[in-house]
Amino acid sequence: MSGPLKISQYPPATSAQDTDEMVANQNGTTRKITVGQVRAPLAPAVHTHTEADLIGTIAPARLAQAGASTGQVLKWNGTAWAPATDTVGGGGSTDWSALTGIPAAIDAIDALTPAADRIAYYTGASAAALAPLTGFARSLLDDADAAAARSTLGAAAAAHGHVIADITNLQTALDGKAATTHTHAAAQVTDFAAAARAQTEAMVVAGTNLAIAYGGSGATRTATIAAVGGAASYVALTANRQAMAADNGRVVECDGSSRTLTLPAGLGKGFACVVRRTAAGNATVAKGNGVTFAPVDANVSTAALWDEIAVECIADTGSAATFLVRLVPA
Repeated sequence: MSGPLKISQYPPATSAQDTDEMVANQNGTTRKITVGQVRAPLAPAVHTHTEADLIGTIAPARLAQAGASTGQVLKWNGTAWAPATDTVGGGGSTDWSALTGIPAAIDAIDALTPAADRIAYYTGASAAALAPLTGFARSLLDDADAAAARSTLGAAAAAHGHVIADITNLQTALDGKAATTHTHAAAQVTDFAAAARAQTEAMVVAGTNLAIAYGGSGATRTATIAAVGGAASYVALTANRQAMAADNGRVVECDGSSRTLTLPAGLGKGFACVVRRTAAGNATVAKGNGVTFAPVDANVSTAALWDEIAVECIADTGSAATFLVRLVPA
């Protein structure tokens, strides 16, 4: 074979020593290089790496079994990582009794035996029991608000009305009541007659020269009023005061000092008395509230010893009265 040979035309070497030389093209220039120079930056054919030398993710398929069996995972046994059963993930299970640190409140629920239509509830900080929870109760519990709950119960709305017919016996009860404005016969009022008699007898009392005698009882009760003779009745006017029913028919004598007798309404038509001056002080008859004097509507006073003032009630409504008051000189 003549001329230069191509590299591919040379037979392969059985081995290469670091001192063996080779031809290399370095930036367009043919140069020689030793095998040792080529090997220098390369790792030995047999070598090791530290974990820090690994870059990227190692595919699970490239991990060695290292004695692991189906369902096991790597666990720290306190000294080193080793294959062990997976008691947490989907690869295995753990008995409840094997767990530690379970709160007493959860353990109390675990101690119950489930049953149909029952619900667990706490009876204390670490105690629980079962209570009935019927289908009807569940249908009420799932209601979103009070209106839905009333619908489930078939109850009326919180605010609602009724016609009379909705209330049992209401119309009958109303029919038995009297109208707002109504009257009664005396016989329909319990003890009316007796009460009226008692009130009348309390109002009609004996006075000067007047006597009242009652007879019979009940509906036949009678009263006999009679005039009786007697000496004139006198009373001393020792202080300014108001006339009263007991003064009717009396001679009211001023005691020596100037005194005033005031006539009120309510003494009744027919009331009469005489006011007399018997000593140094003058007597005056004055008008009370609602009272009018005639023939002169003004207070009347005595002017001399033994002057008298005649008084007679000629009209009285109870709140207003008219008296005939006249001065009778001595």
